[in-house]
Amino acid sequence: MAVFRGQTILRHINLDPDQRSAATLAPTLKDTFGWCQDNHHQPAFVSVADGPGSFTGLRIGVTTAKTLCYAKDLPLIAVDSLAAIAAAAFHDNPACDKIWSVIDAYRGQVFMGEFQRSSLLPAPESLDSDWTPHPATTRILDLKAWEALLTEKPPEIEVAGDQKPLASGHAKALTRNCDAVGVGLLAIRAAALGKHADPMHLVPRYLKASAAEEKKRRNS
Repeated sequence: MAVFRGQTILRHINLDPDQRSAATLAPTLKDTFGWCQDNHHQPAFVSVADGPGSFTGLRIGVTTAKTLCYAKDLPLIAVDSLAAIAAAAFHDNPACDKIWSVIDAYRGQVFMGEFQRSSLLPAPESLDSDWTPHPATTRILDLKAWEALLTEKPPEIEVAGDQKPLASGHAKALTRNCDAVGVGLLAIRAAALGKHADPMHLVPRYLKASAAEEKKRRNS
C-alpha cells in the first residue's frame, strides 16, 4: 500500500506475508486513511492492480478498491499487475532499463511481461495519448518454456517478480520491495490522461481459467 503526492512517495507499507491479506488489509487501510487525514493529504483517487494474479488476491484487491471509491466518492484507476512490478523495480533500480516481470500462474504456468523504462514510465508531462497502464506484453508460459527463456536472456535484461518461478530458473532477480509503489507510479500517469476505470464494471483480469473451470471444460 502506498500514498503519493505527485511522484513523491509519502508512505508505503507491505502487508505481512505470513498473514492472510483479508485479515491485514482493512486495518492497514484504516491506518493509512487516518494518517492522510492527520497530515492533511486528501486522496485524489484510488488505484489498484487488476491482474493477472491469483484468483483470491485479485478478488480481494479489486473489491476493496471499488468499495473505497464508493465510500469515499473517489475516482478509480486500474493498472496491470506485471507492469506494476516492473515500475516498482525501475523505481528501486535507476540503472535498469529493461525488465521481465513474472508472476506464478500456478498449475505449472507463469504470467510473464516485458517492459522498457522509457515506454512504461515516461515523464508525466510528456505522455502520449496512447500510453496505457495495461501494456499488451503479457504471455502465459509453462515453467519449462519460462526456464528455457531465462537461459537465453540477454544480460541487459533484469528479472523481477514471484520467488517460485524465479527460483526454478535459478535467476538472479531484482529485490522486490513494495509493488504498490509501481501501482502508484502507473496510476499517476493514467490519471494525467484521464484513464479512469468504472467501478461498476471493473473486474479482475485473470487471463486464464480457474482449476474448476478447466475441470468442467475437460468433463463437458
